[in-house]
Amino acid sequence: MTGSSRATVRTIVVLALALFILASGLPDIRRVWLQLGTFGIAGVDPNLVITGIKDDSPAAKAGLRVGDRIDIADEDVAHRSWLYVGSGPETPTPGERLTFSVMRGGQRHSVTMVSEPEGLTPTTKTLLVLRELSLLLFVGIGAALVLLRPSIPTWAFYFVCLGLNGAPGQITGISLPTYWGIVAGLFGSSGFIGSAGTVGVLIFAALFLHEQSGGWRRLALRLAPFLWLVLAALDVYLWVGEGWYGLPGNPAFNYGLLLQACIIALALAAFVATYVEARGTDKQRIRWVILGFGIATIASLLALYLQGIIPLPYWLYASLLFVPVIVPLTVAYAVIRHRIIDVSFVVSRALVYGVLTTLLVGAFSLVDWLFIDKLKLVRLGTLAEMGVAIAGGFWFNGLHRRVDTLIDATFFRQRHRAERLLAQDAQALPLAESSAAIAHFLVAEPTRALVLASAALFRRQRDGTYFREASEGWGGGTIARLDAADEPLLLLGRTERGPISLHDHPWRSENVPSGAARPLIAVPIMVRDQLAALVFYGAHVHGETLDPDEIRILGDLANGAAAAYDHLDADALRRENEAMRNEVSSLRVRLAEAEIQPA
Repeated sequence: MTGSSRATVRTIVVLALALFILASGLPDIRRVWLQLGTFGIAGVDPNLVITGIKDDSPAAKAGLRVGDRIDIADEDVAHRSWLYVGSGPETPTPGERLTFSVMRGGQRHSVTMVSEPEGLTPTTKTLLVLRELSLLLFVGIGAALVLLRPSIPTWAFYFVCLGLNGAPGQITGISLPTYWGIVAGLFGSSGFIGSAGTVGVLIFAALFLHEQSGGWRRLALRLAPFLWLVLAALDVYLWVGEGWYGLPGNPAFNYGLLLQACIIALALAAFVATYVEARGTDKQRIRWVILGFGIATIASLLALYLQGIIPLPYWLYASLLFVPVIVPLTVAYAVIRHRIIDVSFVVSRALVYGVLTTLLVGAFSLVDWLFIDKLKLVRLGTLAEMGVAIAGGFWFNGLHRRVDTLIDATFFRQRHRAERLLAQDAQALPLAESSAAIAHFLVAEPTRALVLASAALFRRQRDGTYFREASEGWGGGTIARLDAADEPLLLLGRTERGPISLHDHPWRSENVPSGAARPLIAVPIMVRDQLAALVFYGAHVHGETLDPDEIRILGDLANGAAAAYDHLDADALRRENEAMRNEVSSLRVRLAEAEIQPA
């Protein structure tokens, strides 16, 4: 496939997965104004044994007891999906009549109940809306990263976003007819995609900042498909074996929970190893991502484990499922501020505009759909209208041209201002008339425009050494002259002729600034095949590293400085030649006056 074909297929797959997950979770927003029907069964364990019953509920009035087991295999196929939901039997709307059987003491008892409104409190409705918003954040950020920087880690992160978003999904399961609710659940966040999300955590952790690494990280990558197959097999048993035939679900649930816990433990160990191996400001770049994944995965496992054994209050269960929203937020922050994923910021900026505008228009389409057509959201038409609304939002992507100015001013104003100022400096540098002016453009200007923690210019002297001519953020005790210990870096500067990453080529660990001021890149300045100077730049004052655009503009400054130094050297040479010619002329005059002719 050509590059454009791969990009087209990738976009279709990303959008298809996103639409499927959104269509599975977003319809639950209607519960804010049009609630589900419930029978007051507060919890059902993986064996379909009732673990909690609310007082004065239809279930309590019908004589159901904690410990009764729902005999799903004996029920009408059309209503089976009403029974097989995580929080107990529910109906699409209040007032629905349901007759089903329970096993108690080896005997079957038939009960008939009429569902009543859920009775959601303002707190419950708020948590419901927050979970829906977190779904949009998960899917939006995950999809944007895959489209901006397709790679194994970003695809793994996308499945994490799809599978571990914690969005509610009751309406989809009970609104679809016959077995379709169970099939949708099998492929959704509680099934295959959810299992892929769990394995995705391990893949992302193993390859986090180590995309080309081998060893145990490569082993984890090779094991990932097999781990997913095992989890998928357990999902099939739970959804088909238990949901269709009423087989005991506890063994599969427990094995699946244990395997997920082991996978998450391995992922957290990989994150910790990455953090321990990191040096300098890299620790600041990745710590929030690692902390976010740790908190989110533990909260998800805790919610899954507790809900399987005891009926949790909705506020606690929903809060635990909402906590993972910290993952896309911390990853997005780290991508924007710390560049942990190498997104092409020059080429992809237009795509960022398109994604943001698409989300904006999609949100308006969704609001229109919810408030104008909400009375039609009871059956399968819900999913169709949802897909049309979001597809229409993507169709309106062409509107991004109208909001380019607003987005540019909001998100990239500081970046554009710094780039513009430094581009002006790069053009002015060749006209500099003094070494002090060149040092100002190389040190003071980038430090101010990019808000850097440090910068230092080391210029070559006549004896071949490099003396620190100007600096910002280099305090007492830092080196003032490059010596023999710096020879490898000087040789690299002569051959690279471009910015050098001091992470890939470690330099000094002593007598240089620490923390955010620690040098991250070295920019050589070449004049007629000689290394005339070397400029060191640290991170931004808040610890985030330099991005590719910023490094490029610093390289442009170095090119301008090279022309300026060449100009100064030429002027110095002309002045030296002029002085020598004047001295020779003076000597000739003296010789003539002394009537001494030269040989």
